[in-house]
Amino acid sequence: MDMGNTLWFINLLKDQPWIGFLIGLVFVTIMFGSKNLVVYLYSRSREKKADRT
Repeated sequence: MDMGNTLWFINLLKDQPWIGFLIGLVFVTIMFGSKNLVVYLYSRSREKKADRT
């Protein structure tokens, strides 16, 4: 792995902190979205099993 690339990213975040904020916001959105999707799909599969019995 190239360390120069990592340092470039850290310097970018120092110069423009809002970019880090946006990356964090996207990460949080993906985490909550995937959790809600899993819960939704699980509840749908439970409903289908309940309908069959």
